[in-house]
Amino acid sequence: MRKNRLLFVSLMLSAVLLAGCSNKDFFITKHWQGWIIKLETRPHPIVAGHDEFLLHVDNPDRHLPEGMIVRYSLDPKKDGWIQAMPDGLSDIFRRALTVNDPKHATLYVRLEYKGKKGLLLFDLSEQQKHD
Repeated sequence: MRKNRLLFVSLMLSAVLLAGCSNKDFFITKHWQGWIIKLETRPHPIVAGHDEFLLHVDNPDRHLPEGMIVRYSLDPKKDGWIQAMPDGLSDIFRRALTVNDPKHATLYVRLEYKGKKGLLLFDLSEQQKHD
């Protein structure tokens, strides 16, 4: 019994370590109103088609961005804005969008928090250069 438990624990530890080593997440980092804003994409790098965008919103005080509204667009004039959904009680806002040309795509992110509004641009073609 003890041998099986040790084997199980060592396999789980190995799996966690390997997952951490193979992590190829790519974050583009910006700052807004004291918040650290990091963009993660799935897949990485993005491809033509349906891609998921996760915006990690953090601040040095570790407060959750309660009441923050996040909207995404790949072309605000043509497509308008789509609200990102908060991922439970975390600092992540997610949304899937259709990307037509990953080599020339820019993600526009509109933020609203406590009466302040901001616009961040993420050049998604940077992912293509880092892979």
